Amino acid sequence: MEMSKGTKLSLLMLSLTVLLMAAFFSGVIKSKHWEVNNIDVAAKFKRVNSEQIRVAVAAYPERSFFKIDVSQIRENLLEIPWVQSVIVTKKWPNTLLVQLNEHEAAAVWNNNKLLNDKGEIFKVDSIDDLSTLPKIYAKDVDSENTWHKFVRYNEIAKKTGYEITSANISDRGGWLANLSNGVEVNLGSQQIDAKLLRLADTWPQLIKLKSNPLDSIDLRYTNGYVVKWHEVPELQEQIDEIQQLHDDGKLNG
Repeated sequence: MEMSKGTKLSLLMLSLTVLLMAAFFSGVIKSKHWEVNNIDVAAKFKRVNSEQIRVAVAAYPERSFFKIDVSQIRENLLEIPWVQSVIVTKKWPNTLLVQLNEHEAAAVWNNNKLLNDKGEIFKVDSIDDLSTLPKIYAKDVDSENTWHKFVRYNEIAKKTGYEITSANISDRGGWLANLSNGVEVNLGSQQIDAKLLRLADTWPQLIKLKSNPLDSIDLRYTNGYVVKWHEVPELQEQIDEIQQLHDDGKLNG
């Protein structure tokens, strides 16, 4: 069936309209009037600064509001040390909205990395100003589980009046911890919560047993634990002096 002249004219007009719209939007997209030139950042800055954000955004060359890739800019921002999460959106006509959250350092991990309060590992340029954080040594693949255990064990340890300042976890899951009073505690790998509770419950009696400062405690026993005390320096000096007199032949027997 042959189309009428009116139909042909309508189709021609529609085609011209589509072409004109395509040309218009192509011009809009290419126009410098629609370039992104403003960044609105929502963040509580402690470690990250605005210059780092500016540089990360500037590393992406595209400026057109219509063509700019917010996912790539997000990836650039996540490369900044201390950045935990980022949301990047566009706001008409020329603004990027950046919502940024920083990591909260909770512990030093294997000497050169950090853990946040979720147990996630992250790395920064320097940890020199974080010497007061607890130190944990363990496998990277188990960081979240290890952190949750550390928090739980530390809450129990606080019942003694001291906190866990470091923990070394072996490949077999054994925990060797140090308390803030310098005492080394071997927690073992089984029933650690119960054994720590036993230690906390008996702590007042334990510290009354001797005036010597505690050296180490071994909790790897079912019904008790083994304690080692530091030797009193004055007593050790007396023992050394007696031994020397004996060696010099000034003491008999």
